[in-house]
Amino acid sequence: MYTELKGSGFDSKAVRSIIRLRKKEDHQRIEEEAVIQLYKDALGMT
Repeated sequence: MYTELKGSGFDSKAVRSIIRLRKKEDHQRIEEEAVIQLYKDALGMT
């Protein structure tokens, strides 16, 4: 599957990250994204 996606121009690292996110429960994913956003804001990355 990853070979086909890479052949179509997709970034395999990004696809793996998305698949990892899909495996998580919605509330876990939302909480993780909120913490990441908080840290990015604190570091001036947004």
